[in-house]
Amino acid sequence: MNPQETSAAQVFLSHHDFVKGIALKYAPWPGLMEDITQQVFLEFMNKESRWDLSHDARPLLATMTRHVAMRLWRDRTRDQPETVRKLAEHIRRLAEERDRPPRYEDEMGALRGCLQKLPEKSRELIQLYYYSDVSTPEIASQLEMKADTVCRALSRVRDKLRECIHRTLDQGGRAHV
Repeated sequence: MNPQETSAAQVFLSHHDFVKGIALKYAPWPGLMEDITQQVFLEFMNKESRWDLSHDARPLLATMTRHVAMRLWRDRTRDQPETVRKLAEHIRRLAEERDRPPRYEDEMGALRGCLQKLPEKSRELIQLYYYSDVSTPEIASQLEMKADTVCRALSRVRDKLRECIHRTLDQGGRAHV
């Protein structure tokens, strides 16, 4: 590698997280972000003699990333018309959901029912964290637990509540946690 190539590689590596962030923004599905980032690196290195590396490379890398993402998306969808059809169907359903009136009252009723079905310890965590605005380290101290244990417990309770609410709204029946 000559000094110019080494310098270009160092510039790219110093902006690698920036490029990944842009790629994630433009990637139509999660697995494509890495492909976009790798392709941008290859194209950046292939044309390294054209770049003035004394200036900020982020605008150049952002533009390259956007173009690579669009090109990869176009290439992949050309070969996968079923994927495009599914994506269009998903977008259509989202648009229809937007036109429906909100179900906040139904969701709040389901949430209340689901909260009542929780074990006492889980309800106490929810009460402290969401209603009393107590931080996780403070909850951990009060309940003689580790803070990361409190975070995991809150996450599990949220998952249970989410599932219970969906089940209740979908079935119109009684909530079971």
